[in-house]
Amino acid sequence: MTQADEKPNLHIFVNRRKFESGDGVQPLMTRAAIAGLVEVPPSNAVVRYDSGPNKGKEIETDDPIEVKNGDHFLVTRRVVEGG
Repeated sequence: MTQADEKPNLHIFVNRRKFESGDGVQPLMTRAAIAGLVEVPPSNAVVRYDSGPNKGKEIETDDPIEVKNGDHFLVTRRVVEGG
């Protein structure tokens, strides 16, 4: 099976919601792109792996990461306290 054959079936879960290639899921994605799937502004987003060996690890850079079919991510809003 080629990568072109796999791409239409590529899906990930963000905050327990399934997103597929038609929703914008790509083999390489930035944390901003993942946050955008659940409409959290990238400047206020905390993106963490929610499955696998990296579970709980925050994606801190805007470098593209390789997403695998069925990966789970948790996106939350960074708490900003006013003064």
